[in-house]
Amino acid sequence: MKGAVLDLAAWITDYQTYLESTGYAGATILSRMKHLNCLSSFVNAQGLKSLEEFRPELAVDFTDYWVRHQPYAKPGKAVLKKSRFEPHHHNEIQYSLHAFFRWAHSTGRLQHKVFPLKPPVRGNYFFPEVAAYLRFCQQHKGLARNSLIAIELFVRRFDGFLYSRKVKQWNEMQMRHIDLFIRQQADRNIKRIRRIQNVLRGLFRYLFSLNLVNRDWALALHAPRQYHLAHVPRTIPPDQVIRLLQSIDRNRRGGKRNFAMILMAASLGVRANELANLCLEDLDWKKGAVCFKQSKNRKLLWMPLSGPLIGALASYLQNERPQNRLQRNVFLRLDAPWEPLTPAGVAVAIRKRMREARIAGSGHQLRHSFAGELLRHGVNFSTLQELLGHSHITSTQIYTKIDLNQLREVAESDGENY
Repeated sequence: MKGAVLDLAAWITDYQTYLESTGYAGATILSRMKHLNCLSSFVNAQGLKSLEEFRPELAVDFTDYWVRHQPYAKPGKAVLKKSRFEPHHHNEIQYSLHAFFRWAHSTGRLQHKVFPLKPPVRGNYFFPEVAAYLRFCQQHKGLARNSLIAIELFVRRFDGFLYSRKVKQWNEMQMRHIDLFIRQQADRNIKRIRRIQNVLRGLFRYLFSLNLVNRDWALALHAPRQYHLAHVPRTIPPDQVIRLLQSIDRNRRGGKRNFAMILMAASLGVRANELANLCLEDLDWKKGAVCFKQSKNRKLLWMPLSGPLIGALASYLQNERPQNRLQRNVFLRLDAPWEPLTPAGVAVAIRKRMREARIAGSGHQLRHSFAGELLRHGVNFSTLQELLGHSHITSTQIYTKIDLNQLREVAESDGENY
């Protein structure tokens, strides 16, 4: 290789420091450092000027290189996975390599993702046009990553569905195939039906533009009408909320965190993403208050902290929360890396506790229960709107269906006081 030799020792040392500070076990750190100790020599042997030139295909070559140059890299008899005996499929080495590159990208050392977590185009589709459409969405539509993942999910399922119905060409597709697929995927859920129809419309218009179908099937998809304030919010009775809190063993690992999260969700009616984004600086212990950054209207909401909630938070922060100075979020993961819980992680943790307590529902229903209890105690709608973070009063009026007295009051006043 001509030019300067690339040395990654400083990067690997910083990566080791990151693993140690985020709670990884010593054996895990030792294993990853063992796998990365010849990365610099491999990159130089490949003639790469920087890690920006590293391609996903080189992961297999790196595995072969590591096996040849490390005397202890040969698989032992204790390895049970057959794939571990094949150097091209050595899972541990490739996982260590992927994790290192993702860390380098997340810290700004690399500009591009060498190994994306969920590629929008996975491959192995029965219809080759599906992969072409997903690449079109990725390159030309400018959609967010989560939107691309949702599109790929339903398009992949539709691809497999048509293959299972022995449809080999797009022109063989009929309306009965589309209707049956939507019924299987969405049943009678109107929101899910509309979401699937939107995904299929984009696919059908793409196929029609390429003359792969003899008609524009997008015009045949009629979304079901969705009426405003048509559904009734599902709530959890107060006795079941109390039973849920009593069922949490705070002496178990994660018990103090889960108790504090559920108590905060039930007593303050906050959303999962507001719990996930709550930081230590948002807690005002002297005033006994907490400040939430509301996700929908982007406003700050101050809420009082009750005595039991203060005790639950203090117990979690002092006795269970990992002592990670780099993370300021209140609720962290239990396992390494000690990163903040995502909104989905908060929702899953609450739902799991509810399932263990044999209570049907979700964490968001605790928010509905909070709103219903305030209405039953005479809180007016303008106050409830501020507490729930609704931008429009119409979003709050759905809770009139929880209490017949409030519903009668709204009907008699003709909306003048709201």
